[in-house]
Amino acid sequence: MSESQLEAVTVKPRLHEPPSIALWLVVGLVLLRVGYLGFAELFPEEAYYWNYAKHLDIGYLDHPPMVAWLIHLGTSLFGNNEWGVRLFALLSSLTAGFFAFKLTALLYNRGAAIVGLLLLQLLPFFFMTGFMITPDAPLMACWAGMLYFLARVFLTQSTGAWIGVGICLGFGMLSKYTIALLGPATLLFITLDPPSRIWWRRLAPYGAVVLAIVIFTPVILWNAQHDWASFNFQSVDRAAEPRRFSSHELLASILALLTPIGLFLAGRALIGKPVAENADEADFEARRRLFTRVFTLVPLAVFVAFSVIHRVKLNWTGPLWLAAIPAMAAGVLVLRGTRAFRIGWLLTVILLPLTYAGVLQYLAWGLPGIGYSSKTELLPVGWAQLGRELEFKKSELEKAVPDNVLIVGLDRNFIASEAAFYQSDQQEAVRDTTGAHLFGGKSLMYEFWFPPKKQDGAVLLLVSFNKDDLNRRSIRERSGRLGPIEEIKLERGGKSIRPAYTRVAYKYLSGKTKK
Repeated sequence: MSESQLEAVTVKPRLHEPPSIALWLVVGLVLLRVGYLGFAELFPEEAYYWNYAKHLDIGYLDHPPMVAWLIHLGTSLFGNNEWGVRLFALLSSLTAGFFAFKLTALLYNRGAAIVGLLLLQLLPFFFMTGFMITPDAPLMACWAGMLYFLARVFLTQSTGAWIGVGICLGFGMLSKYTIALLGPATLLFITLDPPSRIWWRRLAPYGAVVLAIVIFTPVILWNAQHDWASFNFQSVDRAAEPRRFSSHELLASILALLTPIGLFLAGRALIGKPVAENADEADFEARRRLFTRVFTLVPLAVFVAFSVIHRVKLNWTGPLWLAAIPAMAAGVLVLRGTRAFRIGWLLTVILLPLTYAGVLQYLAWGLPGIGYSSKTELLPVGWAQLGRELEFKKSELEKAVPDNVLIVGLDRNFIASEAAFYQSDQQEAVRDTTGAHLFGGKSLMYEFWFPPKKQDGAVLLLVSFNKDDLNRRSIRERSGRLGPIEEIKLERGGKSIRPAYTRVAYKYLSGKTKK
């Protein structure tokens, strides 16, 4: 079926053009993020990936390098500030929106495509990935692009679209390994869809795989040079995590990512009644629904199976809903004449932007009468003050001792990452800020950047939000001498956030010195 023939069967009487306010909402939600992009402090994850960019490489332990490359490019253009760090989160979101628009227009029509674009700006997961720079941001762009090119392959028999599939898969693998789940989904679709079985006998799909592998080569090389550390971290180590049933948490995370109205639309897209109105459209409708179901349910099934025996994370299922966005958008246009749905939809499009505006305002400058959570390690609040305080303490300490001074965050990597970003001399801070692996903990990439033996003899400025951490046995065993515990009171606008605690450890030795 050619694209012109496809267009003829996808323009349906019931899918009326959405009101122009949909486009204005899209613009408004984009501008909302633009307005706050450079004012809210970095989330701890963002600061960690900024440290990736300061140790620029072709691979990392816990993720591929795309997020580091994008941050490096953004900060090269706009400086080492929040705007430069987050720039490509916004641009990745716009790229994902472009492909989602094209995919929805291909499967339905322009009216549904506009609503699909709105959903991609409105629903919580998609909104936040367009604000925070994490591996999910470029992953979203590549995932959406791969779905669009696959739809062109299967529904219009476009051989050339396999090039787009290979490029998106390759760059997607450079972003986050999760996009590999579209591989088995593609194989299943070809198997279940009779017209698509011709691709088993053609070279284009195999060429797309080769192209993706070539693009992905840097990560393969990095792993080969580091005992396959990243591949093991995301496979063997994940499987070895303590057993824990978390399927209920998976459902809760989906509800949080999509909201009740989004979850209803997704459910309808997967199990609801067909949109086709006559026999001429029935074949295309069946293939379209198969596309939506396969490319949504295959990745979802993997996460459901994993959740039976292991803990899942909030953001994991986010990208897979891109395959359902076109049908969800069509559902909005079909159902908006239904009073109950119309009320729920209107509440969603009103309350979510207001909520986002309130949250961003709270994070950037605060809200009158509302204090701050003590869970500072989860929020971009108070880190700038902590960075300045630690920089001052380190400077004073260096005047008193001849040895090199390292700032050591005693959590996994949040304190070290934020402390390096929020110092005036960021270049020096990156060299002198590390994590808890020096005392037997886990610090992810800091374990590669700061091998414990190379820090022997250093003076350490230890930092934690938990006072008891500074009395760990491992700290006493690996320190020649310990100074007193001191408190830093973190505040913003006269409102208390929480205290942080510091302690100086002299003459660090990677081996135990005493019991």
